Amino acid sequence: MDANGTDRIKRDWLAFDRLDYVVVKIVLGIAVVGSVLFGLGGPVLAAAKDAPLPVSYTTMIASGIELPRGATHDGNATVELMLKDATLGERLTQALPELLIAAMTIAVAWLLYRLLRDTQAGEPFTRRNVWRINTTALIVGIGGMPVQFAQGVADNMIQTSGRIPNQGDPSFVFTFGPLPLIAGIVIALIGEAFRRGVQLRGDVEGLV
Repeated sequence: MDANGTDRIKRDWLAFDRLDYVVVKIVLGIAVVGSVLFGLGGPVLAAAKDAPLPVSYTTMIASGIELPRGATHDGNATVELMLKDATLGERLTQALPELLIAAMTIAVAWLLYRLLRDTQAGEPFTRRNVWRINTTALIVGIGGMPVQFAQGVADNMIQTSGRIPNQGDPSFVFTFGPLPLIAGIVIALIGEAFRRGVQLRGDVEGLV
């Protein structure tokens, strides 16, 4: 009750209310639209316009680069180029990592939307929501590896094409980042918490 003698309802900022639900839907919608425009539409539009293809490759360097005091280099440097007259195969391999990311983003956004819809309806602890969270964990955790592998294939195809001089060591290089796997494990732990909530709910209903 405030100074005027009227009751004032305090908002629980930790509660997921309808406003939060609307905001999250907008964010998910923006993510999906951005994935379609940039991940799917971008490579198609660039191929239709025959735009130069941005690529990165490793080149040998012997001298001419000023280094900080006490620093050394291994004789290689990664540079960015704009490749003209790119073939369809080169465009597809360079676009594949972005296409995979776009597909993963759309799939995760759809799963989160279904999860949030059930949560807003007051039914968060269901088996289908546990499945959605675990599927999201798999997409984020394991799906990151094909993306990184596809990027390695794309870069290797450019380096071994013979179109770029002084490409240095043309051996296949695959860089693995642990961040997607860590994120997948965290999401899986959330899924386990939901699974226990489903089990507890079933036990309670069995006692009634």
